Order: sequence, then C-alpha cells, then structure tokens
Amino acid sequence: MGNRLLLVVAAVLFSGPLCAQERGNVADGQILAREVCAECHAVDEGFMISPNPEAPSFTEIADKPGMTELALSVWFQSPHPTMPNFILEEKESRDLIAYIRSLRKY
Repeated sequence: MGNRLLLVVAAVLFSGPLCAQERGNVADGQILAREVCAECHAVDEGFMISPNPEAPSFTEIADKPGMTELALSVWFQSPHPTMPNFILEEKESRDLIAYIRSLRKY
C-alpha cells in the first residue's frame, strides 16, 4: 500500500500544470459559493466574519499556508462532521476551487 501511495503522489507532483480547460471558472465559482456555501461561510472577498462562527471565511481558507488546488480538492472529497456532505460535480469543484484560490492574498 505504501508503494501505491507513493506512486499516486508522484503522479500528482509530476503530471504538470492543469490544462486551461481543466481549471475552474472564478465567476461561476463565486456564484456557486453564494448559492451553496454562504449560509455558513463568508464567501465574498474582504468578508471575514461568517454567518456560522465555526465556519472559516473563504478568505481565511484561501490564505492558509499549503492551501493548494490539490489540498482544496482533497478537502472537498473528505467528510467533515461540522459540514453538510455536499456532492459537487467535477466542474463545480474546479470552479469553487478557482474562486477560493482567487481570494488568496499571499
């Protein structure tokens, strides 16, 4: 199993950058965030206080060290006890990731 994990990590690291058509659409991601995520999270740029105090703002998420496209993708596919289990289509996931990454300040 360790060898398989190593192969998966190597494949991700050495697969090169995503093609343009595989990257998400920031504007569509913002719309999705407002429709699906804003009930709990502050989703707009500059807004730091979420409706649910337990839910980090999207700006906070974007600015976390190591919060890459891959990290966000894994995050969306992992169950979280305090978050509803949303099932995002691949395009929705890419769009939401692109939007969150667009909020990154550093």
